[in-house]
Amino acid sequence: MRRETIARAELGRTGLKVSRLAFGTGYLDGPVAPGARLLVGAYELGVNFWDTSDDYGTHPQVARALREVGREHVVIATKTYAATATGARRSVTKALRELRVEAVDIFLLHAVDSLRELETKEPALEALAQAREAGLIKAVGVSSHSREVLSRLLALPEVDVALVVVNKTGAWMKDARPREMVAVIRRLYQSGRGVYGMKALGSGQVTGAEVAPALRWAFRFPYAHSICVGMTTVEELRTNARLWRASQR
Repeated sequence: MRRETIARAELGRTGLKVSRLAFGTGYLDGPVAPGARLLVGAYELGVNFWDTSDDYGTHPQVARALREVGREHVVIATKTYAATATGARRSVTKALRELRVEAVDIFLLHAVDSLRELETKEPALEALAQAREAGLIKAVGVSSHSREVLSRLLALPEVDVALVVVNKTGAWMKDARPREMVAVIRRLYQSGRGVYGMKALGSGQVTGAEVAPALRWAFRFPYAHSICVGMTTVEELRTNARLWRASQR
């Protein structure tokens, strides 16, 4: 299969190498075949980092695309809202079955947006760490829109990866202005965690002529290894890949 050769970044201390553009599959929850084709097209453009979640309904699309491109060529991140150890273990088992893989590269607690919620989900986090030790996942992560939560992750050695809000408008930032959020993201990045960004387009809030400047800014953000963007059409994919490549020059 033809694939563009583009430099990839080390995702912190995980040992995983990822493209600067990550494919967010949250909007591909329709028929499996078209979504899988789009993911294969992304791989052919050099996008080897695919982000999904057990609540997106897109594990089947990812699984079908993996069969075509080869499991070893793609880094897969998925997520769970589980709060208990039992729930987290069930999520891991479900993901392995639906993705048809022996191990998931990154498994994140999904959208943990308060310190109280993080504390409540400590059993789930520990279960993910145990799954990592068992070889079922390669890296443990947390997704959050909260500056306080991200700051707390610095004290949690079991957390390898953080999925964080990266934009200059402050959209979806729960408890911080952009400058404050950048400061904690920088600390995570410098600590050796893998960091990748979300909400560069504010989950659809940025449209039209503002899309290209917003993505160029995100792709040049110095404290994230990758930027996750949701895509649903070939046109979006090609445009975003072109902006990504141009931003790296």
